[in-house]
Amino acid sequence: MKLLWLILIFSISVVHAENQLDYYDELLDYVQESPDQGEAATCLFMANTGAMELLANKKAGIKNPVPFGKYDLAESHSMWTKSTGQEKSFFDTPVNRFRGQGIHISDWPFEAWTDGRINYSVWDRHPKMDTLPRIDLPEIETIKLFQFGNKWTTGVLNKSHVQAIKDALVKYQSPILVNYNDEGFWHVILIVGFDDRLPGTCYDTNPSECSGMGSFYIRDSFGVKAELRDYDWFRVKGNAAFVVKLK
Repeated sequence: MKLLWLILIFSISVVHAENQLDYYDELLDYVQESPDQGEAATCLFMANTGAMELLANKKAGIKNPVPFGKYDLAESHSMWTKSTGQEKSFFDTPVNRFRGQGIHISDWPFEAWTDGRINYSVWDRHPKMDTLPRIDLPEIETIKLFQFGNKWTTGVLNKSHVQAIKDALVKYQSPILVNYNDEGFWHVILIVGFDDRLPGTCYDTNPSECSGMGSFYIRDSFGVKAELRDYDWFRVKGNAAFVVKLK
């Protein structure tokens, strides 16, 4: 009987180990490159819009989306749409405002820079917002993984929170909104994958705090489709994470 239990425990352990992926990068195919936000302070809306774009592309099977493609959405739209009451936090409010409809970037362009200068007109409400054409989008929902302190809080996460994000990426196969404090400026971006095999180099973190555990795939808002950042970057500077998934 004891031998039977040992065999059963060993079998369960093997299955569990096989289910622990050391990388997940399937979402990279559906990432819509963000415009460059410049110094316009629009990261919250860029990241939330990016999550909506990714999920719409994924549901439609659109891989390697190009700028001004079918689901390249106007970031400024979510700034001026009323909240739905479904939000878990300040961080996931914009993506919940889409409610199955969005405005294409060609109908409401985003331009953070004008002749090398900051262009704050991206914060202006479009004079024809109510009558601009709408495109249908899938319904989404958000799941709060964790949130500690406020937008500027650092030093509150550990390896278990890194693992929680990795587990959520595999479980929900959906992007994750995260907030972190970067040199006194809070910043919202998307984590869209991970790879334990790619420790890379330390990203804006003290070398003594960089363990080389692995890297997240990041979709930021500076005109780059995706980049790698070591896990410790988020462990040290992060404070909130929300899954954005199809409903």
